[in-house]
Amino acid sequence: MNFKIIAFIFGCAILTAACKKDEINTPAMSNTSTKNIIKLDTAPAIPKAYIFIEPTSKYSMVSQYLRDSTIKSPLFPRPFLGFNGVDGGAIQYNFLNYVDMPHWYDGRLPAIIEAEIPQQSGGLDAYGNAKSQYIFTTVKIPKNTTIGTAWVSIFIPVKAMGNNTKRLRAVYTYEKLGNTLVTNGSVSGFTRNLDQVISGYTYTYKGTRIPKGTYRLYGTYPSSGLRAILTETKDFYMVGNALL
Repeated sequence: MNFKIIAFIFGCAILTAACKKDEINTPAMSNTSTKNIIKLDTAPAIPKAYIFIEPTSKYSMVSQYLRDSTIKSPLFPRPFLGFNGVDGGAIQYNFLNYVDMPHWYDGRLPAIIEAEIPQQSGGLDAYGNAKSQYIFTTVKIPKNTTIGTAWVSIFIPVKAMGNNTKRLRAVYTYEKLGNTLVTNGSVSGFTRNLDQVISGYTYTYKGTRIPKGTYRLYGTYPSSGLRAILTETKDFYMVGNALL
């Protein structure tokens, strides 16, 4: 009789241990499986435009850097020295030295501003302007970025423009004093037509400052449309406006 009782108790102990083992192991296996699932972000990167702001007051520094860093071309011996001392025929030869100029990145010149280039139309950008396909979204040049005149230029990868089937034709600019749009009563902004000679050149960038690729340069030179007057009180805004 005692033997049967002992066997019964021993059997119950084994069954209880097996149940506890299952209770412990099953959740652990489930947790391990969940942790091994990796969620991949497959959303394509939105291409960007790169906005350069060259103050007139920095001409000496900019021109000296470009003069010293450029190997003169036998086809055009005078290098591009920045938009305040530009020779229009030279810009195609050493503009990439301008892009790589360390002063954009060490605080001696305003930092390059990036703007997204939507690949589809729809919705509003961060400043309440409509997003349009292949047209860069609104950029803000804050007050006190620099004081006085400054040339504004836009560098855009061709793949962002329908794989080079589109080109930017115009931009729209306006100013705000705080949240108030600056107006003279009838005019509150300006459409600036871009120079098609400058945008006719392409540049293959292989450096590390911005993404590698083929780009076009957009600006109004020799017209002064994007020779902006920047102040210590008003913010300057610019957005893509029309395509060729």
